[in-house]
Amino acid sequence: MKFSIERIHKIASEISKKKWEILKQRKAPLRTFEAYPNVLCVFQTFNKAHLIRLVLNPFVKKGFKNIIFFADGCIDNTLVKVASILKGKHHAVIAMNDVHEIRNYRFAVTSDMARGSEFALLMQDDDIYPDDFSWLNKGLEIMKKDPKLVVIGFNGGVNYLQIRAASETFEVDQFQMREGLVGMPNSWFGRLIKNTSAMGFQYAQTVYRAPHLIRIREFNALTGFDAALEPYHDDDTNYCLEIWKKGYRVGYVGAAPIARDIGVGGMRLSGNVTLERRAWHLKRNHNILFERYGDFINSGHAMRLVETANCSCIDT
Repeated sequence: MKFSIERIHKIASEISKKKWEILKQRKAPLRTFEAYPNVLCVFQTFNKAHLIRLVLNPFVKKGFKNIIFFADGCIDNTLVKVASILKGKHHAVIAMNDVHEIRNYRFAVTSDMARGSEFALLMQDDDIYPDDFSWLNKGLEIMKKDPKLVVIGFNGGVNYLQIRAASETFEVDQFQMREGLVGMPNSWFGRLIKNTSAMGFQYAQTVYRAPHLIRIREFNALTGFDAALEPYHDDDTNYCLEIWKKGYRVGYVGAAPIARDIGVGGMRLSGNVTLERRAWHLKRNHNILFERYGDFINSGHAMRLVETANCSCIDT
């Protein structure tokens, strides 16, 4: 060794003393974070240091108590920037090595911070939120009225009408939208959920993430972020359908004032997921959905549950 252990100890101790003196000179932070104490906010990002202050500012200004932030595979200064923004005692900034969203969300909703919260709000890095959180208040109010409502989405969704095993050409099939119907030839199709009224509510088979507001304890008991679908895609469809199948419900709040798809995401840059191209594991994931929920969808049972729920809709 270049230095003896004694020498290393002496150098390390001197450096620690200097850092301690700097810490003592700092004033204690006056800011407290106590807003929405029953909600755990979960963010994850990939190389969005240039946007992250805009994404986080509304939550910091509002004083959200519980935040977990994942910097997943970032090569920019996201970690340093986020650590300078999230200053609360219940704010956690975590570096992950490009494991993608399913594993990160599972980590968050099974963490100690989740056990101390009733709800989780799951978000990504290309949406910019307003300072006004009436959209979240609306979701929490509806959750309170319906204890069997486990997930609310704020970004549209799909009511499936038919699903088949993935076509041979699934990875390059053209995703299609026409007259409110969406799908992929010979694999699946459904009706697009789009409620344009200001924060109107309806029940839905599946809702897109993000954001998703979930009831943590029930979510973890009924379903979860399935490792079989890693690294990404279709896990939100999976848990929505599983929730309905087990006698609970999923809903959608429309027209939340969120600016979406800001910048260019990693999947779009890589070309892994486009309207006419998708990674190989998306075919695998689609077939998992078909095996689990094919009869549930094709029999019309899933659609009847949604229609029945909407006939007695709690949103007035």
